[in-house]
Amino acid sequence: MTDASSRPRIPGPSVAVRTKIKRFLLIVVSVAAIGGSLFGYNTGVIAGVLVFVTPQFHLSPTQVGVVTSALLVGAAMGSLAGGRLADKLGRRVTLMLAGVLFLVGAVSQGLSPNAWVMTGTRVVLGLAVGMASLVVPMYLSEIAPPHLRGRMVATNSLMLAVGQLLAYIVSALLAPSGNWRAMLLIAAVPAVALIVGMYFLPDSPRWYLSVGRRADAEEVLAKTTYPEFIQDRIHGISLAEAEDKAVKDSLWSQLRRPRVRGLMITGLGLALIQQFCGVNAVVYYAPTTLQGAGLGKNAAVTASIAIGAGAVVGVLIARPLVDRLGRRPLITIGLSIVIVVLLGMAFLERLHHSPAMGYLLLALMFVYLAAYQFGVGMPSWLLNSEIFPAPIRATAMSICTFIVWTGNFVVGLVFPPLAHAWGASTMFLIFAVISAVSLVFCYRRVPETKGVSLAQVTAYAEAAAPPMNPPRFVPDK
Repeated sequence: MTDASSRPRIPGPSVAVRTKIKRFLLIVVSVAAIGGSLFGYNTGVIAGVLVFVTPQFHLSPTQVGVVTSALLVGAAMGSLAGGRLADKLGRRVTLMLAGVLFLVGAVSQGLSPNAWVMTGTRVVLGLAVGMASLVVPMYLSEIAPPHLRGRMVATNSLMLAVGQLLAYIVSALLAPSGNWRAMLLIAAVPAVALIVGMYFLPDSPRWYLSVGRRADAEEVLAKTTYPEFIQDRIHGISLAEAEDKAVKDSLWSQLRRPRVRGLMITGLGLALIQQFCGVNAVVYYAPTTLQGAGLGKNAAVTASIAIGAGAVVGVLIARPLVDRLGRRPLITIGLSIVIVVLLGMAFLERLHHSPAMGYLLLALMFVYLAAYQFGVGMPSWLLNSEIFPAPIRATAMSICTFIVWTGNFVVGLVFPPLAHAWGASTMFLIFAVISAVSLVFCYRRVPETKGVSLAQVTAYAEAAAPPMNPPRFVPDK
């Protein structure tokens, strides 16, 4: 028998190579995910701002909904434009453009003299949010090695949650002074960081190859892939790009393929689930809801920090598990908890309002946000950057992101007047029922993409065989 110590060993990548790759990927994900933090901050900060703007501008419940949802109108438009810009200008330049819009939107919103100007400036800011929400996951999914893709894209979700947490913390710190303008202007700082950071980063290898810049693609892959695998990655991406260029059909023609149509339905379903589970009714109106439950104005704003913390905790727990357990288990666990917690929130809202009840409701909101980010928010953004075949990926992601923001707009617009008319308890109950239906949908239709390359998704979609429900991919070895 041969001694184990005498067997020949195949040398792996050197420590220096592994360290270089890790350092570069860390820089990429840190800079790109600033877009996620801006997305989170600008959607979360309005919760604290509304507490002070509503009486100052004499807003009715309907006007509160209009001011809040104006950003979402812009986000829907930005998500549609973002896909075309990302293909034409590149992911990097598009994110720099989003940074410029974040900067202009933050400053102009913070200086708004009245509700109507604020509404208009929030549309501008929404354009940036929509573009970032689409392009950041796309950029990270294309630049990451397959075995790290889940974790890298999940970092964007983590930064989104961190951005919302920072929004709550800033609102709490400035609540005693009532300085809502500073709450909004602070967002200009990370906007500048996004512009400068993306200026020094490369674009994704996939985009470079799509415009014939093979040398640039190889240079990026040399920083993200072990040397012995670079040409295999180039070949795989080039093959996919050649197939893309050979496909002259429109999205609607592609949808005649049963497998493509099935994946599109799944993506649209995930987009709707993200919003109609009620997350933004909690994020946008947490201080208002807690005030109604019995907390004072400043206490409600300060207590909302716990909600932002819940979102961060949920992503932190999910991030290391998404590439170990997979996407489907996280969705099942997260949605199950969301349903139970929403039912509990609906029950509490029907009880006598008092500070004690307010803090108990806050505790349930913490668990809700943690479960939502663990099983809905982070897995959904990740899956919608993975499940579409290459010929329609950018367009399909744009459409799904548009649906995300359209659903967000609907929830943000109708929650204040409906909660005023029906009570928050009824709205939480409705969200619980929708979450239960969503759980069944995900069980039946959502594929497992753990360890699966984007090229394998394209091969599955273009196969002539009948679709599998849910689709099943064989992970890369």
